[in-house]
Amino acid sequence: MIDIHTHILPEMDDGAHSWEEAIEMAELAAESGTHTLAATVHANLPGMDNERRMEVYVRQIEHFRTILHSEGIALNVCSGMEVFAYGDFTRKLHPGDFLTLNGSRYLLTEFPMDERAAQIYRTVDDILESGLIPVLAHPERYACVQRVPAHVWEWYQMGALIQINKGSLLGRFGSRIQRTADALIHYCLASVVASDAHHADVRTPDLTKTEEFLKNEYGSRTAYLLLEENPRRILQGRETIRKEAIPYRYGEGNISSDFV
Repeated sequence: MIDIHTHILPEMDDGAHSWEEAIEMAELAAESGTHTLAATVHANLPGMDNERRMEVYVRQIEHFRTILHSEGIALNVCSGMEVFAYGDFTRKLHPGDFLTLNGSRYLLTEFPMDERAAQIYRTVDDILESGLIPVLAHPERYACVQRVPAHVWEWYQMGALIQINKGSLLGRFGSRIQRTADALIHYCLASVVASDAHHADVRTPDLTKTEEFLKNEYGSRTAYLLLEENPRRILQGRETIRKEAIPYRYGEGNISSDFV
C-alpha cells in the first residue's frame, strides 16, 4: 500500500513527538503492508515561517531516510506538505514555496474545517489555473460538505482529487463524518484513502483495518485503486484513474437521505 498523507517527521508539526515515535510509526506502516508513504508536514499555517520550514524539512526527511536504512525498515519516504489554504494562499503559489507530493503536480491541500464552499471553489480553480492539481485533504470533515456533499461532485468535475481519511471511514470522527466519507466513495468521488497519521498509538499509519474495510464494503478492486494504484500514480506524477462520478440529487440538498 501507499500512504500519501502522514505527519511522521518529528519536531515539525502536531505529528510524531520524537525520532523514537517516528521510527515506531514507520515500523507500524511497514508491518501493515505500506511500502511507500509521503511525509506531509503542515505548511502555510498562520504565523508560520515557510522559508525556514522548507530548510528544516529537507534536513529532517534526509535524516529520517538515513535512520530507516540503518534500522533496516523497508519503507520508502517521499516528500510533500499538507498546505493550508486560507487568505491569499493562491498568490503564494510559486515554485519553491511549498512541496508538492514527491515533486509532482499534485498539491495536498487542506482548508479550514468551517471554510465556506464558495472559497473552496475559488481556490480549487486558482490552483488548477496555476498548473497544479489539488488533492483535497479529508473534505468529508468540512462542515460545508457535510451540509451539501454535492459540492464535492463539482470539485471532482473541476479536476480536483479527493483524499478520504482512514479515521473518517472507521468512525473515529463521528457517525456523520463516517456516513459522508462512505457516501463519497459510494458515489465514485474518492481518488485515494490515506491515514493522515499523527502518532504511534492514536491516528496511526497502520492501514490494515482500512484495507479490510474497503475490501468488505466496496470490493478488492476499489481497495487497490484507493490504497495502491492512484497513490502510486500521484507520486509518479501520472494521471489518476477517475471513475465516472454518480451525479448528486440537488433537490434533496445532500447526496441521499440514506447516507447523510
